[in-house]
Amino acid sequence: MKFSVNLKSLLARFLFINLFFFSILTLATYSYLQSIEPELVGNKKKEHSKLIKNIALNMELQRIPYKRDNLKIFLANYKYLLPNINQIRIYDLKKEIIVDTHSLDINAKPFYKVPDVQERKLTIDNIPDTSDLTTQQEEKILNKIINDNLSILGSDKVLTFSRKIKNNFVVVSLSSLTLNSENKGFIVISEDSNDIENAIVERKNFVIRTVLSVAAIILIFSIFLNANIIKPIRILGRYATSASSDNPDNKIINRINLRRDEIGNLSRSLSGMTDNLYKRIEFAERFASDLTHEIRNPLASLKAASELLPNAKDAEKKARLLGILNDDVVRIERLITDYSNMLKGEALEAKLQLTRFDLIKLLKKVADEYQQVIDNTKKNISIEINNLIKKKTFVIGFESRIEQVISNILENSISFSPEKSILRINIESANNYAKIIIADEGPGFNESNIGKVFERFYSNRPKEMFGLHSGLGLNIVKNIVESHKGHIKAYNLNEEGRRGAVVEIDLPIAD
Repeated sequence: MKFSVNLKSLLARFLFINLFFFSILTLATYSYLQSIEPELVGNKKKEHSKLIKNIALNMELQRIPYKRDNLKIFLANYKYLLPNINQIRIYDLKKEIIVDTHSLDINAKPFYKVPDVQERKLTIDNIPDTSDLTTQQEEKILNKIINDNLSILGSDKVLTFSRKIKNNFVVVSLSSLTLNSENKGFIVISEDSNDIENAIVERKNFVIRTVLSVAAIILIFSIFLNANIIKPIRILGRYATSASSDNPDNKIINRINLRRDEIGNLSRSLSGMTDNLYKRIEFAERFASDLTHEIRNPLASLKAASELLPNAKDAEKKARLLGILNDDVVRIERLITDYSNMLKGEALEAKLQLTRFDLIKLLKKVADEYQQVIDNTKKNISIEINNLIKKKTFVIGFESRIEQVISNILENSISFSPEKSILRINIESANNYAKIIIADEGPGFNESNIGKVFERFYSNRPKEMFGLHSGLGLNIVKNIVESHKGHIKAYNLNEEGRRGAVVEIDLPIAD
């Protein structure tokens, strides 16, 4: 798999952030590793401090004289209680060693019996090869460190350090030895602490493994991020770029569309948006073509009438030509006005927010407004509403656009309704849809294929109404209803003794 990083890409920023935090983690890890040994040695220091205080307290309680022989016997007894301590040394104030547990021969008898103690001189030749003894060179280095630090010890100060001696990790603590508030000399405690070294190694290995695991996880996640997020986004970007051309390559994102995650949702949304965009473009092209065709006829009529008008001799012919000119101008004006209103409606719909509104209340409001208009024109037509739902019915959509739908249909029905007729609006529900049925008592639809009434610029009106309607009203209604996931159909009333046109609208009811 090809793995490349653009420095301006999301992957590069992700890697940079991870590298930054990984660097902080590395520094924190290094700091922690450096603090492990001091922490563990510090714990030993606390243990040695307690031990030194206990030794001083026992010497005070037993009133042990600060002399070589007495201290030998005391340490011989005391060392049985300290199996983990390798060596205890006691110095006088002149920093000369008084007693050293390494120079004692101690019989392995119960600690409560005073053992036979003999001092023996250690030389390089008779040092046994045991882990608790140092080599001559290491002994000299250790003694130098001890002697250099004895002089700087305060009365209550405990100095602790660690050193690797003959494959052993040794912790040494130095302190002044105060008996009965009097500084008698110094005490040095040495302890093999290989457990500290093991703990240090174990912790270091664990931390290093953890850091390496984090690095591996970051690397794996980066590859996963590139393959499953960054790369698909790049593909979507290329698709969006190709969509600006006349022929976008849908094959680019077909595989991404199959994904069931957020990227797949984005891809499907982009595909849907592109399809809708091309549908709108195609619709605009068709509409422009149809509009051009519809305007061409009145323009041709205008031209012909205007050419004939100067040559018209009698007043009747002039009046007829002027009437034609006026009708053609009104027709063109109506076409342009309705087309402009349709475009404004689509633009407004793109800006409006979907709302939840009461459909019954909206229907009654529009019906009351048109009844008032009818009354003002003194046209004897009444509007009746028959609500079979008997409860509030809410739909989700653009309230102003649904109001436009009802207004257009009522206006259309009123224009065909004769005097002393009733325009009926029935409201019922079926299959979670609100059904609005608007029926007039006019002549009905003349077309054998009634579906044509929803086509653009369709008009089949009496001659006296020529130019007053553009033929876009029902087409706009159909587009609005379908954009709300609804359905619309038209048919003639087929009841004995009654005739008229019926428009039926289904809109999904909100939960």
